Amino acid sequence: MNALAIDCAVSKLCIAAKKENQTVKLCLDIGTKQSEKILPAIDYVLKEADLTPALLDYTAVTLGPGTFTGLRLGLSALKALNLANGTPLYGIPSLKAYALPYKSAIETVLSVIEEKEDQYFYSFYARGEELIEPSDGSIEEILKQIDPENSVLVCGPGAKDFVERVNETTPLFSLHTFLPQNDACENLFTLAEQMIRDKVQPMQDYDGPLYVRKSEAEIVLEKKAEKK
Repeated sequence: MNALAIDCAVSKLCIAAKKENQTVKLCLDIGTKQSEKILPAIDYVLKEADLTPALLDYTAVTLGPGTFTGLRLGLSALKALNLANGTPLYGIPSLKAYALPYKSAIETVLSVIEEKEDQYFYSFYARGEELIEPSDGSIEEILKQIDPENSVLVCGPGAKDFVERVNETTPLFSLHTFLPQNDACENLFTLAEQMIRDKVQPMQDYDGPLYVRKSEAEIVLEKKAEKK
């Protein structure tokens, strides 16, 4: 199948185009410049894969949780392709996409995305099945849900930072991770094609990103409203 995937859950933006069994991928660690580069990056990977938007069978994106700006950009870009060409768009929960390579692990899998200092988006998985809904919390709050006697495999963009912090402060926990942590583009292709086989409906016009907390702007507005 021909497809386009965008992993936009963190500041490192990754875009991949797949033509049958060949994949072209571009990753840009550019922080706030994502909005300037996302459309040229899409054009680039499609051209290198010898594809046009009209030839795509589907598109896929990390749905969230993640950075507010990145999620909105990725979803908006692919919704534009959907409107222009009727290309089905599949949104994949970010933490699920990062956990996919470890679905056969015997340990509990903890998928994490660093939100800000000492705060992470997270979810637990066992044999590929989600154990809790995506949440956000501090290291302390996450560790309360882990049995210190059990080994936990940590994955996702925040894995290295999370494991290092825990080992510094609470070394009795048995946490480990595999490095380097890669992007989720190939996993998005896999999960989206599974959804297609299972006849899951693609995203609709009104569907948006998966947020597990309010944005800083929303919090500020609420505080202003409370003072009135």
